Amino acid sequence: MRRMVAVCPLVPWPPADGGRKRTLRLLEAAERVGLVPHILTADGANPEGVGALRGRGWTVELLEPPPGDPRARLRQQLRRLPSPYQPRLEARLRELVAEAPTLVQVEHTQSAYYADALAGAPWILSVHNVDSQLMRTLAESRRPLTAGWLRDWNRWQAMRAVERRAGAAATAVLCVSENDRRTFGAVSRRVVLSPNGIDDDFFAAARPPAAAGPPRLLFFGRLDYEPNALGFDRFLREGWPLLHQRRPDARLRLVGGGASAELRGAATAAPGVEVVGFVEDLVAELAASDALVVPLWAGGGTRLKVLEAMAAAVPIVGTGLGVEGIGFEDGVHGLVRDTPGSLSAGLDELLADRERAVGMAAAGRSLAEDFRWSRALAPAEALFRELAEAQPARSLHRTS
Repeated sequence: MRRMVAVCPLVPWPPADGGRKRTLRLLEAAERVGLVPHILTADGANPEGVGALRGRGWTVELLEPPPGDPRARLRQQLRRLPSPYQPRLEARLRELVAEAPTLVQVEHTQSAYYADALAGAPWILSVHNVDSQLMRTLAESRRPLTAGWLRDWNRWQAMRAVERRAGAAATAVLCVSENDRRTFGAVSRRVVLSPNGIDDDFFAAARPPAAAGPPRLLFFGRLDYEPNALGFDRFLREGWPLLHQRRPDARLRLVGGGASAELRGAATAAPGVEVVGFVEDLVAELAASDALVVPLWAGGGTRLKVLEAMAAAVPIVGTGLGVEGIGFEDGVHGLVRDTPGSLSAGLDELLADRERAVGMAAAGRSLAEDFRWSRALAPAEALFRELAEAQPARSLHRTS
């Protein structure tokens, strides 16, 4: 038996958002090549997820974070470490490396703070975005010299420093897009592109016949992810009123957990907006929607929401940033519009021309075929197999 030690900021269950879903699918790919996942995390807020993963025969170790210490936080910031550092996690990682685990994978750049503990072990940096670019887009969305701008500018510079150090130290970097591959290729010895993927269930979405009821538009995603919250808030304020004026019967459904009280209140007060929250069956939600809006002006990587909507043959109107990195073409797979007003006009176009909308959705579904998880993760699976076979098998003692 060979072990993969995976450092995960969040327990990857349930796979209800893009980050958890990608981490879970990567660990499943590792399992397919004979690796046994051994997760280290400080995420103690999800006991059900921990239980579900242990039920699969995986080891999950919860390492309690230290109590808050302002001096430690200051030292951390001075070291250019922009998220909480977990000394107990680093100590446990050193112990496991001393037992010669086959392979270590760290999820997200922040987990690479523990690179010094990985000396002598092959390890993979798994990035879901180029986080420094994400922070840069957030900083650029702020008014210069405000507190928010200063915070995001500092996080941008700090994350860029971490990425350079981690990219140079890792045995390989696993990324999701060509842009990410180019960025890490400048500092890393090896970069493997294994894009985000789509669960097969989304291709089975049954689209009902066009209904006579009011148009049903959809936004979905985690609202505690800042680019999602900022993007939806901007569209709600600047774009949705224009569409509601043209089509007062249209309904915009806000699906996803984590919304702040302010955002939830603003959405609830807006005419025609339905605040749904988390849903168990996203496939059914997509199947019942007439169009998806993707109002993102900050962020990075590729959006699982766009891939999943394409697989479900839902017409899409999104910003260029929202649909980047997957071959999405304006007028072919959907509409690309870069202001709240033009997003609103694009949605109106699709609602006015159902035949055109259905044609673009069909083209999107065809493009999505290349992103089934079985295809998307083939490069990652090959990397896991190569690194695992280069190491001797060990007798593992499971702990939980």
